[in-house]
Amino acid sequence: MRDRDSVFCIVDEKDKHEAIDHIIAACSIFDELPDKKRFADAVHRRERVQSTGIGHGVAIAHGKCPGIEDPSIALGISPEGIIFDDRFPDPVHIIFVIASSPTKESLYLRAVASILSWVHDADFRAMLLSGEECGDVMRFFNMLRTQTFVPRA
Repeated sequence: MRDRDSVFCIVDEKDKHEAIDHIIAACSIFDELPDKKRFADAVHRRERVQSTGIGHGVAIAHGKCPGIEDPSIALGISPEGIIFDDRFPDPVHIIFVIASSPTKESLYLRAVASILSWVHDADFRAMLLSGEECGDVMRFFNMLRTQTFVPRA
């Protein structure tokens, strides 16, 4: 189990690429990556190929990062919201950024499935955005802090 200082930040940027850069710079979970700039470039390349906005105000931006074993995941909250893609006109408020190994796809997929099990619920998304410190939100932040991803029960 890993315990990281910073896996969360508030995002004020209006452009999705600037928001992604902010999350990568602000969240210390990414400080241990072998090449943070190369990772950021991979996330931006992926975003240019196809937007990672998934609807309901959520985006899961990701990039492959050689030299790591486990996925590293951070969360940025955009109070005002950012348009990620015209297919999903709703502003994105919940932005995950994920660094994953190009050779450990199953770990990445398990982490994403876990995150989706949490943010799929509209009430949970509202609690997360409100800053409410209820049990579910605290469990979710503990999951991020430890980088131990489990589906919502």
